[in-house]
Amino acid sequence: MTGLKRTSFLVICSLVLFFSLSCQNGKPPLPPVPLVVSTTSLQAAVINVAYSATLTATGGKAPYTWTLASGSLPAGLNLGSDGTISGTPTTLGNATFKVQVTDSQTPKQAVATSSESLSVNSPLAISTTSPLTSGTVGVPYSAGLQASGGVPPYTWTLTSGVLPAGLSLASSGIISGTPTNQETQTFTVQVADSQTPASTASATLSLTISGPNGRLNGNYVFAFMGYAFGGPQPQLQIGSFTADGQGNITNGLMDFGGGGPSSVPFTGSYSIGATNTGPMTFIVASLSQVFSNQVAVPASGTIRLIQNGPHVRGTGTIRKVTSTAKITLAQLAAFWSYGATGADAAFARYATAGTFQSDNTGAWSNVEFDANDNGSFTHTTTASGAFTFIDPVTQRGTATMTANGVTTNYSFYPVSANELFMVSMDPVSGTAPLALFTLQTRSTNSFTNALLNFATVTELQGVGSSNGSSAAYGLLALVTFDGNGGVTVSTDENLGGTLSANKYTATYTVASNGRTTITGFGTNPVVFYIGGNTAFALEGDASVSAGTILIRQGSSFSNGSINGSYQGGTLQAVLGSVTVEDDSAAADGNGNIALTYDTSGPNGSQQGLTQAITYSVDSAGRAPFQANGNTVGIAYVVTAASGSGPAGGGKVLVLSTDTNANINDIEK
Repeated sequence: MTGLKRTSFLVICSLVLFFSLSCQNGKPPLPPVPLVVSTTSLQAAVINVAYSATLTATGGKAPYTWTLASGSLPAGLNLGSDGTISGTPTTLGNATFKVQVTDSQTPKQAVATSSESLSVNSPLAISTTSPLTSGTVGVPYSAGLQASGGVPPYTWTLTSGVLPAGLSLASSGIISGTPTNQETQTFTVQVADSQTPASTASATLSLTISGPNGRLNGNYVFAFMGYAFGGPQPQLQIGSFTADGQGNITNGLMDFGGGGPSSVPFTGSYSIGATNTGPMTFIVASLSQVFSNQVAVPASGTIRLIQNGPHVRGTGTIRKVTSTAKITLAQLAAFWSYGATGADAAFARYATAGTFQSDNTGAWSNVEFDANDNGSFTHTTTASGAFTFIDPVTQRGTATMTANGVTTNYSFYPVSANELFMVSMDPVSGTAPLALFTLQTRSTNSFTNALLNFATVTELQGVGSSNGSSAAYGLLALVTFDGNGGVTVSTDENLGGTLSANKYTATYTVASNGRTTITGFGTNPVVFYIGGNTAFALEGDASVSAGTILIRQGSSFSNGSINGSYQGGTLQAVLGSVTVEDDSAAADGNGNIALTYDTSGPNGSQQGLTQAITYSVDSAGRAPFQANGNTVGIAYVVTAASGSGPAGGGKVLVLSTDTNANINDIEK
C-alpha cells in the first residue's frame, strides 16, 4: 500500500509538473481579426443578361452568413446567404443598398456592414458614328472611339478593312498617328466588354484624310505688317476668318490700322501644295481690293504669311483660334504682357512693351510700359486703359489706353482668352504712333530673380545705320539666366550685311510684375516683360531693337535637333526694302536641308524657289546654314526635334547674312 501511494503521488506530481510547464511555455489564443466586408465595388450588370457576383469578407471566423440589411437589389437579382448576388436584372438603373455579414464566432458572433451599389447597364453598343473627324496628310491625328452599356472597361480591335496609312487603333479605342496619304478608308471595328464571357459590338466607320488644304481648317486670326509700294509708312492689318479645309475662306473681317477702314468683310481662297505652302487670297469687295499672299503652314506651329503686292508687301502671322466658346470681357480678366512695333508720325521706327491687369469689366490697372520712339526711350507707370467691348458674334474687340493725357483707340481679335492681336486705330500723329501688338496673359504677378533660371533664345530686330543709310538690323542670342541676377549672352548680329558675334556678362533684376531690366548687355538699357510663353523685349538703342525671348527646350544639341518637315517665314520686315520669304524645309537630321521658298520684295515676288542647304549644329544649338559654300544664315535651335515626324516638335530661328537682314522662324 505504501508503494502504491508513493507511485500515485509521483504520477500526480508528474501531471502537475507537465501542466505547469505547458502553461509556462504556451501562449493564450489570439482574438480573431475584426470582421470586415472587403468588397469595395461590384461589377456592373447588363439588363436581361444572367448575372453573378460574390461578396467577400475578411477577419472574424468563417463561414460567413450574408443578408440584405437595407435598401433593395436591382429587380431580378437576389442575395444568397453565401454572399452571391445572382439572377437576371430586368430594369436599368443604379441600386444602392447595405449588406450585412455575420461570422461563426461563439459565444458572440461578429457582424459587419457595408454600403454597396450596383448598376444595370444597357447592352453594349458603339456610340461613335461614321464618318470620323477627318485628318490631314502630315498632321498628327487622334480620335477616340466611344462605346456605352455592357461592362467597362472595353477592348477595341480592327476586324476588317484597313485604317488610312500612318494610323493605328489602340486597344483603348484611340485611333492615332500621322497620316501619310490622301485617302478615304472604310473599316469595321469591334468592342468587347469585361463580362465573362465578353459581349461584343461592331460598327463600320469611314475616315477621310485630306490633302494639305486640310491643314487650314477652322477659325483663325491674323496680324500683318508691311509697306505700301516699298515706302517708309507701315501698313497694318488684323482680322479673322474661317477656313473650311478645302480651300475656301469665309466670315472674313479685317481692320486697317492707323485710321484705316475697320470691320471690313472679306472672302478668299487658298491652295496648299505638297510642300505645305501655297497662295492665299483675301478679296475685299467693298474696297475693290485683292490681297495676294503666300502662306507656310506647319503641322501644329504658327502659320506665316507674306504679302505679294503689288501695292503692299510684308509679313504676317496666322494663329488658329483655340477657344471653342465665345470669349467675353469677363474672361479677359488677367495679368497681361505685350510687345508691339510700328512707326511714329514721321514714319520712324517705334516699339513698346508693357503690362497691365484687367478686371472682369475690362478695366485696366497697374499699367506699366516702356517705349522707344526713334531712339527716345521712355518708361511710364501712370497710364490707364480698358477692354471696352467684344462682339459676341465676330469676336472683334475694342480697347483704349490713356497715357500722358492722350487716349489711343485699338481693335483686337482673340486667339484665346490668353492671347490677342491688337492694332492702334487712330490716325498716326505725334501723340498716337502706329503699332501692332501681341498680348499674352501670365500666371503670376509675383516674379523674383530666382524664377529666371534657364536658357533662352532671343531675337531682336531694328533699323540701324550703315554707310550713312538706314539698314536692317537683326540679332539672335543665347541668353542664360542663373536665378541669382546673373546672365550670360552670346550673339550673332547682322547690320546691313555686316556680321558680328559678341559675348556679354550682364546682370538682371526682375520686378514682381515681370518687368525685367538687363544691365551690361551693350551700352543701352534692355527691358523685357514676361508673358505666358514669351517675353517681350525692347532695347533703348537708336535702332529701336525689339523682339521676343523664348525658353529653350532641349540640351546637348546635335544635327538630329533639326529633323523633319518645317514651315515658316520672315518674322518682320523692318524696312520696305527688305525681301521677305516663306519657307518649307525638309531636314534629314544629318546636316542636309531641302529648302523650298517664296519671296516678296522690291523686285517683285517669286514662288517655288529651291535651295540645298547643309548645316552643323553645335552643342549649344547654333548652326551655320551653308549653300554653295557660302554661309546664308545662322540658325538657333529653340525647340529640338525629338524625331522626324510632326509630333516630334521643333522650332528654329534663322538670321540671314545678306544686306537685308531678317529673321525667319520655321516650326514643325
